[in-house]
Amino acid sequence: MAVGRKAWIFLGSDDHAQAAANLFSLIASCQLHGLDSESYLAEIIRVLPHWPRDRYIELAPQYWAVTRARLDPDQLKLAVGFLTMPANLAAE
Repeated sequence: MAVGRKAWIFLGSDDHAQAAANLFSLIASCQLHGLDSESYLAEIIRVLPHWPRDRYIELAPQYWAVTRARLDPDQLKLAVGFLTMPANLAAE
């Protein structure tokens, strides 16, 4: 963090700084919940196009371990393609 501080002065605009802050917050949340942030982001990018909008909260780092356990591991390993959507956890 200390090395990057000088470089972050030149993020370009307030919008870029806000995007960087959001990403840092997401990474910190992953660490807080014991997740590897790089694999979490890769898996989220994999499932996000298929995920229903009204269930996005299930993709948050706090709930990701439970959600991930309900997904088919073979489908999750694929870079692209079909993804079987588990039932809504709140409805169960």
